[in-house]
Amino acid sequence: MSKTKGMNMLREIKKSLRALHDDTSGAMSVEKILILALIAVPILIILLLFRTTITGWFNQQSGQLQP
Repeated sequence: MSKTKGMNMLREIKKSLRALHDDTSGAMSVEKILILALIAVPILIILLLFRTTITGWFNQQSGQLQP
């Protein structure tokens, strides 16, 4: 490999890495996913902890419905 080909390859790699580093389009997606996880995880934990209470309440309410 000649010296100029090697230099051109290094320049292209450097250019690609810089473009990848400057690209922030994926950061918004990650932030949105983290926000959704911060909302969803506590809700799931509460539902799992109180599942018998919630199930009992729904069964009681459905039993009180008039046909």
